[in-house]
Amino acid sequence: MSAPSKPLSILLALGVAACASSGAATDPMPDAGPVADAPAPTTTAASTATGGGGGYFTASQADAGRDTFRGLCTECHFSGEFSDEQFKFKWSRRAADDLYDLIYTQMPESAPGSLSPEEAVSLVSYILRMNGFEEGSTDLAPDPAVLAGISLRPIRN
Repeated sequence: MSAPSKPLSILLALGVAACASSGAATDPMPDAGPVADAPAPTTTAASTATGGGGGYFTASQADAGRDTFRGLCTECHFSGEFSDEQFKFKWSRRAADDLYDLIYTQMPESAPGSLSPEEAVSLVSYILRMNGFEEGSTDLAPDPAVLAGISLRPIRN
């Protein structure tokens, strides 16, 4: 095998040097952030330290989800099951749209598909908050494209 030519070696070295000096940081979790149309996450010391995401929903939206949960879901579920190790293992490789789809189309078990989009997304917000996602200043929209951009990977931390 012949050694690379000198001009090719120089171009390769210049390319590597240019990349190294560009100062561009790489995102360790590129799919953990919101999509372009989603609200920017709020970064806090707690969310940075734990690896949790944030800023996708408001406190009032998560509170509405808690109230919906208490009113409709406690017949079959308890809130702790949505933040335990089994839940984290199952959902940490998915995105919020998967959770929304399940809730919106299959819940409650006694009347599947009877929740409004707003009720379903408020339940997602409540579950995100239970798993360490920080609140923001904009409600989470029941938009599949926005929800698909929210990785649930941070719940494993």
